[in-house]
Amino acid sequence: MSIDHTTPPLRDLPAGRLGARKDHLVAEIQRSQQRPRFLPLPRLVRPRRRVAALALALGVLLIGTAVAATTTDWLTGSPAPESVVSDFGSYAPQLGFDPQPGRAVLVAQDGDISLYATTNTQGSYCLVASAPWKRPSKLPDGGTCIPPAQAAAPLIAGLVGASSSPGSDQQIYLIAGRTADPEARTIRFTSPTGAPITRAIGSSGFFIAAVRTDGSACSNGDWKPRFSVLGANGEEHASITITLGSAPTDSPGVCVFAAPHP
Repeated sequence: MSIDHTTPPLRDLPAGRLGARKDHLVAEIQRSQQRPRFLPLPRLVRPRRRVAALALALGVLLIGTAVAATTTDWLTGSPAPESVVSDFGSYAPQLGFDPQPGRAVLVAQDGDISLYATTNTQGSYCLVASAPWKRPSKLPDGGTCIPPAQAAAPLIAGLVGASSSPGSDQQIYLIAGRTADPEARTIRFTSPTGAPITRAIGSSGFFIAAVRTDGSACSNGDWKPRFSVLGANGEEHASITITLGSAPTDSPGVCVFAAPHP
C-alpha cells in the first residue's frame, strides 16, 4: 500500500468568481482595520463617573444626616403638654431668641415641679419651669432662653422660678441647669444655709431642684455653692462654683438672681 504525498495541482478559478473573492477579502481587511480592539474610552469612563457621582451623593447625604443629629437629636424626653408648647410660642422675639415650640420635651422633675426644654434657631435652648404656683396654662411667661456661649459650657445653673409663702418668711427657689457630661447621674450642691442638696439628672443632662429657705437666700452673703457632677457610682466627675444669688453691698438682705449660667 502506498500513500501519495504529492501536492494537488493548482486550479484556476473562473474570472468572475476570482474577482468576487478578491473584493470580499479586501472588504474584510478594511473592516478589521476600522474595528477598535478595545472598548471606546467613554464607555469605560461613564460607569466610573456614575459611581463617583453616586458616592458623592451618598457622602453628602451622610454628612447632612450627621449635622441634623448633632443639632437636634441631643434633646430627648417625653413630649411637652400643649400648655408648655403654647408658653414657648409666646416668647417675645425682640428678646433675641426664637424658640421652636414643637420640639418641647420634659427633661427633669423634682416632685410636682417640672422642667421643660426646647431648641431655638440661635443654636441653644430655652426652658420653662412648671410649679404649683406657676403653671404654664395659668401663668405663661414665655420661658428662659440661654445664650449659645453659655449653653456650650460643661455645667450651668441658675434660677428659673421663685415663690414666697404668704404669712411666713419661707422662700422657694427653683434652681435648674444642665451638664454636658453624658455619664452624669446626679447633681449635688448646697442651700444658702449650707445644707446638702442632691437631685437626679433627667433627660439630656438637665436637672431642677426646689430649694426652701427661711428668709433671703443672701442673708449670709452671696449664695455661690459648689456644684458636683456625680456618676453612676457616686464618683465625682466635675466640680465648679456657680453664683446663684448676689447680695448688693448697699442693700443688705436683698438677693439678685441670674438665669442658668456657667
